[in-house]
Amino acid sequence: MDKQTDRPVWLITGAAGALGSELVRQLLDSGKDCIALDRNARGLNQLHDRLVADGLSPPALMPLDLTGAGPEEYAKLAETVDNEFGRLDVLLHAAAEFVALRPLLHQPPEEWFKSIQTGLTGPFLLSVALMPLLSQTDGGRVVFINDGHCLEKPANWAAYGVAQAGRRQMVRSLEQEAGRLGPRFMEVDPGPFFSPLRTAAWPSESPQDLPSPGSAAARVIDRVGDCPCSTR
Repeated sequence: MDKQTDRPVWLITGAAGALGSELVRQLLDSGKDCIALDRNARGLNQLHDRLVADGLSPPALMPLDLTGAGPEEYAKLAETVDNEFGRLDVLLHAAAEFVALRPLLHQPPEEWFKSIQTGLTGPFLLSVALMPLLSQTDGGRVVFINDGHCLEKPANWAAYGVAQAGRRQMVRSLEQEAGRLGPRFMEVDPGPFFSPLRTAAWPSESPQDLPSPGSAAARVIDRVGDCPCSTR
């Protein structure tokens, strides 16, 4: 990858998932460079093969488990992004961990830990590690995918809902603290769409009754908007 690329570079977490893979596809199709991050290395390789089979340039693949990574791993990742691309325009947090609807006090501790690490702690540490790169790009953005339904009706969403609430507060804090030259922090709710996470909550729903992940991805990209391509 040319380090002096003029194309905007997006990093998508949860890139092997239903929404993440569609985000990667549409970004590549629109001429942007994309870094696909997910703990599922096999899923990333399958995404790579599907995109190549469809005639698209493959994304850069970054296998990383947000539930187990620490500051050192995120620092190494940031160094890799800098070495390979020399820039980062958008960091989009789409990774999520959800098993089933259950009362908060009935949630197993390991399930709580994974949900909070994936949905809140991991995104925070990743954002911190990549902030120097994001701050070098005019119009840089840090985007959190949020689920408005569980925030409005929190019962039985357990740690997943707690992580979503924490993400909202984190975005509010970071946006107010950002300096004039800092990146923009924002949350985007893509609305309902068919995915394994939604099936885990409502297994009786049919794909035909819901918007597709592709339409949800298009809404997200439209909300984020185009980023200026210049770097400082």
